[in-house]
Amino acid sequence: MNMKENMNMTGYEKMFLGEEDYMNKMVHIVRPLLENNRKTGYFTSFDGTRIFYEYYDHPQEKAAIVMSHGFCEFTKKFEEVIYYFFQAGYSVYICDHRGHGYSQRSVQDRSKVYLHSYNEYVLDFHDLIINIILKDAVHRKLVLYAHSMGGAIAALYLEQYPEVFLCAILSSPMLEIDFGKNPESMVRLVMLYKKLTHSDEDYVSGHGAFDGIAQFESSSCLSEARYQDIFTKRLQDKNYQTYGASCAWTLASIRAVRKLNRDAKLVKTPVLLFQAGSDTTVKPCGQKRFAKKSKNTRMVVIPASKHEIYNGDSEIRKEYYHKIFAFLDEILSP
Repeated sequence: MNMKENMNMTGYEKMFLGEEDYMNKMVHIVRPLLENNRKTGYFTSFDGTRIFYEYYDHPQEKAAIVMSHGFCEFTKKFEEVIYYFFQAGYSVYICDHRGHGYSQRSVQDRSKVYLHSYNEYVLDFHDLIINIILKDAVHRKLVLYAHSMGGAIAALYLEQYPEVFLCAILSSPMLEIDFGKNPESMVRLVMLYKKLTHSDEDYVSGHGAFDGIAQFESSSCLSEARYQDIFTKRLQDKNYQTYGASCAWTLASIRAVRKLNRDAKLVKTPVLLFQAGSDTTVKPCGQKRFAKKSKNTRMVVIPASKHEIYNGDSEIRKEYYHKIFAFLDEILSP
């Protein structure tokens, strides 16, 4: 750890939540602060889809963080992450991607994620930025933070709109999907068959509706307190029960990953890319390819972390946030 990171550690250490005190601090400190500063709204995207968003305006902001969540995630899953950014002096914007949370869905089954093309995600995100965030020219500096599927959306966005963000943080980005023992080429053929037979709304094999059964051990979290908190949110709100992939979403994801890797050279924005060493959701090869092809990406590997680095153990989370804030301080320094 260099001197600058060590200075950041002493500055940000006090706001970190541990494991034993997590729920107590969430209930008595984090959520009251967020509720006092939270504003919510909807905007109508390019094709008429209603997208839900939240924002937290810091009165003395260093920059505005725009967040892009992952597959089957939602705004409220990122309360702790938002809290850290806000406490560190950043305004924060986050939306529920279409088909997630409180945003509009195109299928009746609220557990299912259905999508024609990732271009829909990208255009939604651009509408949020242009029509909501930059509408009144209040925010001069924008920073992109994205996780997993949100990282794929972010990569596509950076390729198409290279001048919007000052820098980006990609956390376990979905730049190559892990299909287990099944080759991607075979999965793609099955998904194409589903599309041709008009059955691409079906769940992918192994996916299904939310069943209300907690599965911490096989989850992407190392923090059980955080897993249980998020799972409770799902149990209490049907809008947070998005849980499985349709064949259409899977085909769209394969196509998106191919495109973003092909066009990675178009990314000019400084990127801090986190790779989880014990990730079973996305493959590391795609992240390495993207980092090599893009113009200005530095990669940090956290060997012991599962997919959700922000829900890792105490040491993983501290390393994660210290590197994030050091990166932001470096980029934003005069």
